[in-house]
Amino acid sequence: MKAGRFLATGTAVVGALVLSGGALAGCSSSDSGSDSAAGGSSAATKTVEVEMTSDGCKATPGTVDAGPVTFEITNTDAAAVTEVELILDNRILAERENIAPGLASVSFSHKLDGGTYTLYCPGATNEKTTFTVTGKAAEATGSIADQLKQGAADYKTYVIAQVGSLVTATQALTDAVDRGDLAAAKAAYPKARPFYERIEPVAGAFCTDGSTDCSDKNSTSLDFAIDARPAALGPGDKWEGFHVVEKQLFQANNLDGMKPVADQLLTNVKLLQKVVSEPRFGFAPADIVNGAGDLLDEVSTTKLTGEEEAYSHIDILDMQANVEGSEQAFAMVKPALEQIDPQLTQTITDAFTKCDKLIDSFRDSAQPGGFKLFTQVSADDKRKMAAAVIAVKDPLATAGGKVAAAS
Repeated sequence: MKAGRFLATGTAVVGALVLSGGALAGCSSSDSGSDSAAGGSSAATKTVEVEMTSDGCKATPGTVDAGPVTFEITNTDAAAVTEVELILDNRILAERENIAPGLASVSFSHKLDGGTYTLYCPGATNEKTTFTVTGKAAEATGSIADQLKQGAADYKTYVIAQVGSLVTATQALTDAVDRGDLAAAKAAYPKARPFYERIEPVAGAFCTDGSTDCSDKNSTSLDFAIDARPAALGPGDKWEGFHVVEKQLFQANNLDGMKPVADQLLTNVKLLQKVVSEPRFGFAPADIVNGAGDLLDEVSTTKLTGEEEAYSHIDILDMQANVEGSEQAFAMVKPALEQIDPQLTQTITDAFTKCDKLIDSFRDSAQPGGFKLFTQVSADDKRKMAAAVIAVKDPLATAGGKVAAAS
């Protein structure tokens, strides 16, 4: 948590959400999945059956022609696998969550251009399945400035979707606390954390009165109210948010006094949802890139000390979400940056790939959050992690300047 990592602009960024010639699907479970109708395609919609099992997600057929595609998703028997994401070039195009075994099929639709896509099912033995679309991919259109403006609009959509999922996950945590179910609360805590960590730079820009200026004594940084760690407290500050609950769950091993804390946390998360959804708030393209770099700087320094999740020790989960959120921010401006500086773009892409691979090496399905506890990570591995994150952060700083000049 570092409040105010970058501020939203006061001007809304609007327009059709276009990615590779198709409409960008909303990434929340409340999305209607009707985006295949956008784009004016007259081609018949193809249907792909996705079967979720503990082994992974199987797509039938595994290859389709370019055009509108509907993914019909059924969870056969995978209690630990409840989410499917459609990803292209590290960018989430659409997703469905809370797909429990035995329930009716759910679906999402998207207009797809040619390329190799990934169906990502976190929690499965084989989490990633390749999916192929044949046909000529549409090239980016419009000026570089137009593409950057579009990327900023797409990023706002991503943020809104993540906060929507954060509300749902925090509600589950609060419900468990309210009914005094310690085991359920311990299970719900790590499920809620990634949604916040992916958009942490943005969350730090807003205040409890809905403004971007928290200097008023009656207003508090929402980042502080939701995610403050004990070390961040000053004289007279009230400690509240996720980490108060974390300490009680994992250190005290009880729920004493947590009902009002959890209830207030949910209130603040819902306020965050309201604030980021306001039409007047948007994000400057350069600030998106710089915010991602600043977040990675925090990962490479303070978060690698283990202070983020000092009681649950699920720090690697938080770091993975921070990297993923930064990668999503980069993906939003990547089409334009490829025209500005293709070599720099490739350097950042390669660095993210190496960082993702290193984080994947820490996965442990037996632990809360699906990664090794931070107490199990060696000093050498922490140094490797810092180096991998810095290898992304430094070129992102260069990219921020180039994006600012082109915006």
